[in-house]
This record gives sequence, C-alpha cells and structure tokens, in this order.
Amino acid sequence: MQYRARWQDGTLRLLTNSPPDLAEGEVVIVTVERGRSMASHRHQFAWINDAWLNLPEHEAMQPYAETAETLRKHALIACGYHQTYTLDCGGNATAQRVKQALVTAEAGKHGYAIGRVRGPVVTIWTPESQSVRAMGGDRFRESKNAILDWIAAKLGVPPDELRSRAA
Repeated sequence: MQYRARWQDGTLRLLTNSPPDLAEGEVVIVTVERGRSMASHRHQFAWINDAWLNLPEHEAMQPYAETAETLRKHALIACGYHQTYTLDCGGNATAQRVKQALVTAEAGKHGYAIGRVRGPVVTIWTPESQSVRAMGGDRFRESKNAILDWIAAKLGVPPDELRSRAA
C-alpha cells in the first residue's frame, strides 16, 4: 500500500486518518517518492494534444492516433511504461479469438490495449497509468520525457521544439 507522509520535526508522519495495519514496533520499508507539479502534468497533455493535431497524414491514419489520448497511451507502451502478459492458447485460431476478446476487455479497463498473436501465443500490453496516485514524480518525469521523444520522432521535429510549443 502507498501512503502520503510529511517529514516534520524530525519525524516521518503519515497523512491519513486510517493508518496502515501495523503492529506496535513493526519495522517497515519506506520509499521516498516526491510528488510532481500539476503544471508539468497539464503541460504534458497540452503538448500531446498539439502533437496529435499536427501529426503527418501517414501517422494520423494509424489506429493509435485516433485521439490524443490513444496516442499518449500507445507512446507509453512503446516506451516501456506498460504491463504485459502472455497466454499460450494451444493453437493460432484460438489465439486470434482470445486476442480479440482480451484487447476489448483490457481497452475497456485501461482505455487502450495492444495485442499480438505469434502462433498459439497471445501477448497483451496495457499502458501504465500516469495518474498522480499511480505514478510518482520521478517516474512521471521519466515517462513524460520518453513519450515526448517518441512522439517528436513521429512528427519529425526535435523534442525541444515539441516541448516549447505548448509551454
């Protein structure tokens, strides 16, 4: 579980009314993850929308470019910010049917999913959530920069140009 905390008066204090179920004196591992600025969060969505509106025709025709949001989620997957799982379905025909069902189900849950069949094996990818709750500041900055580079390459522009367009 994740809890927000504040360092105050030499003590790390949880910011919750319902503390975790811990025994008195129990030792736990704490990872420090700094938050992120909402301005950075909004900036990402602004440049993605701008990029989506300016995709070259051959890119705009791709299934992942249907909306600015599908472009963002596809870029997350392409840049390694995803979950994946693989199923052996025993045969190619079965794998094709299973892929369709899983992509539909996962897209309903995550807003976007990619599936691939190789022989009897289905692989499904879903994008990692960039919500403030799901992704801390450092990982958000990493993912934001990675997808910025990927989308800039699709546009054929330097990443700094794309970054400054929506500033």
